[in-house]
Formats: sequence, C-alpha cells, structure tokens
Amino acid sequence: MKKYVYIGIVIVALLVGYFGVNAVFSTSVDIPTTFVTAGEFVIALNANGTVDAKRAYTVSAPRIRGLTITWLAPEGSTVAKGDPVIRFDASEQIAEVADHQSELKIKTSALERAKNEYTIQEKQLRLDLEKARRNFDERKHDAPRIAQEAEMEKELAELNFEAKLDQLKGDVDKAEVEVQRASDNLDLARKELDQMTVMAPIPGLVVYLEIWKGSGMSKVQEGDSPWPGMGLLKLPDLSEMIVNAAVSEVDANKVDSGQEVVVVLDALPDKKYSGVVSKKGTLARKKEQGSKINVFDVEVAILDHDENLKPGMSASSDIIIERLPDIVSVPLEAVFENEGRTVVYLKNKKKQEVEVGRRNDVAIEVTSGLQGGEEICLLDPTLDEQGLPGDKATEPELNKGRTPNPPPSGRGQGRRGH
Repeated sequence: MKKYVYIGIVIVALLVGYFGVNAVFSTSVDIPTTFVTAGEFVIALNANGTVDAKRAYTVSAPRIRGLTITWLAPEGSTVAKGDPVIRFDASEQIAEVADHQSELKIKTSALERAKNEYTIQEKQLRLDLEKARRNFDERKHDAPRIAQEAEMEKELAELNFEAKLDQLKGDVDKAEVEVQRASDNLDLARKELDQMTVMAPIPGLVVYLEIWKGSGMSKVQEGDSPWPGMGLLKLPDLSEMIVNAAVSEVDANKVDSGQEVVVVLDALPDKKYSGVVSKKGTLARKKEQGSKINVFDVEVAILDHDENLKPGMSASSDIIIERLPDIVSVPLEAVFENEGRTVVYLKNKKKQEVEVGRRNDVAIEVTSGLQGGEEICLLDPTLDEQGLPGDKATEPELNKGRTPNPPPSGRGQGRRGH
C-alpha cells in the first residue's frame, strides 16, 4: 500500500513540476494599448544644436609689451559691466607715472619762471621805451645833434622792446610745449596703468580662451605673458541666449525666420523653452568635413530667460512647421500594413482599415477609419500566436521526452510582442 502512495506522490510532483516550470518560462505578453487622439496636430522639424550667447565679447590684452597676468576672474563666474576680469603686473607703469609726474612738475615750474620773466622784462622794456620817447619829445627841438641822438635812443628802445619781447615770448612758448609734452607723457603712462586692470565691457560669463604658450595651446592662466592684443577671455552675455542648429538642405525650404520653436536641453529633458527662428543661413555647407550631406545653419532665439542656460549645452529644437486643428491621429507604431492595406488594431484585436495623411516624428494623421477616443493596440496582435524564437530552447530539461496534455490557453506557446 505504501508503495502505491509513494508512486502517486512522485507522479503528482512531476506534473506539478512540469506545469509550474513551464508556466515560469511562458512568454505571455500583454499587448500595450493607447487611445486615438482628436485635436491639434503639430508638424515639427527637429534640429539638434548647441546653446550659445547671442552677444559675446572677447577681452584682449592691451597693446603694451612686457605684460604679465597677475590675476584672472574665476572661470565660470558671472560678472557685471565694469567689474575687473584681468589684472597685469603694473609695477613698471606705476614707476613711469611717478617719473612723468616729477617731470611735469619741473616743466611746470620752468614755465612759471618763463612767464614771470616775460612779465618783468615786458614792464622794464616798456618803461625804457616810454623814457626814450619822452626824452625825444623833450629834445627834438634842441640842437640837431642832440635831437638826433634822442631820436636814435627812441628807435633803439622800440627795436629792443620788440626783439626782447619776441625772445621772451619764445621762451614761454617753448616752456609751454615742454609742459604739454610732459603732461601727454603722464596721461599715456596713466592710461597704460589703467589698462593693467581690464574691466568687463558687458555683463557675462567668464570663459577662458586657449592661447599659444610656445609648446602648444592651453587655457590662459595667471603668470602668462600674452602678446599685445591677444584674446584672453570670452564674455557671453547670458541675457540673450540662442541655439545654433542645422537642418538638412532637403528640409531647409520648410524653415523661415519667425517660426515658433520648442527647445529642450539634453541636460534638462523635462523642461521646455519657447523660441523663435531668428536667422537662417543663405548658403549650404557640409555637415562635417568629408561628409556628403549639406545643411543650412539655423539660429533659434530662446525667449525664456533661465540661469540654467549656459553656452555649450546640447539642445534639441522642434521647429513648428504647421499646427493643424481638429485632427485625428495615432502613434506611428500603432499603424500596420496588412495584405496591402493600412490598418490599426482595436483593443479587442479587431482589424480596422484606415487612411493616413501627414505625420510628425511620433504620430500620423488618420483621415478616415477612426473618430477619436478608440483604444487601439501598439503591437500587432496577430503575431500573438506565433511564439517567440527561443521558446523551445528554454524548455526545461525535466520536460524533455515527455508528452503531457496540452497546457491551458496562454501557456506553452508564448505570445510575441515588440
């Protein structure tokens, strides 16, 4: 009796093992569904690109030789207009300013002396001239010889007055020129000293540029000795941001200035920014060196201000080509070709023939066959009974060589899905 009990237990265990394990390896798949939409249908052209500032200013080294950078505004920091961004070693310029100040002081003193000498001599010469004229007036009726001497003294006084004043005036003019030259030199030295601190001409984000340092290119840093006029920093103005994108020459005729754009950053995929096409290139270019694909450059102005927008960020721009109202549409993956006809499958797996029209990246217009609101399959349910490749390969070793009764519906041969 016990022998039959043991045999029965073994049989039950084997059956349970078969159906249990087979159920685990079953590939039954629920067909995903969605609803047919009716409403606005947007046709857009996607263009990938890079965020940049609409306006940027390159800060260059002043045109002065022998520069050495002693301080730089931190890269990535935001500066306001007028904030310092670069400082150079100014010891030489400070010394020159002091020298020219001393020179100007000496030249100014010399000018004052020349002016005082002119005033004194002018009064003395004028007095001598008046005396000579008065003496002539008093003696012009005396003896001819005395009158002639008086007249000669008057003429000599007049000549001396003019000559001496011209000489003194020349000394004053020369001193004034020396003062002006010393003043100009001082102004130049002060200007060079002021250039030792470079101010931000516009508000923006500090971006270091790469410069040649003898052995190669690398970003500018403190201690560098740049050439006069060399670009050192770039200041993008973050108040106006754009996306530099490109579209295929095939699609270029669909794009024009003023079109609405939806911008999404790769780094912030859940946030959308409003934009507008601000510029389209007039000439095509190669997409990249050696490529046979031609593209047109497109500039998209971002209308929303956000501190998260930084130059160099990757962005995807959907250029709105057309907005169509009251359109029935379905996802692209819900439309199938069946025996030469375009169909969708309702939730109950019933085939529904449709006619389609325009499409965008994710959906397609249905011009007839659907009204909107129907629930349809996103996978072809007719493939449900064909099984998935590998079903037999995953058959448990326990079942090999056995021929149990067919499993219930939905088991054994798995459903096939996409």
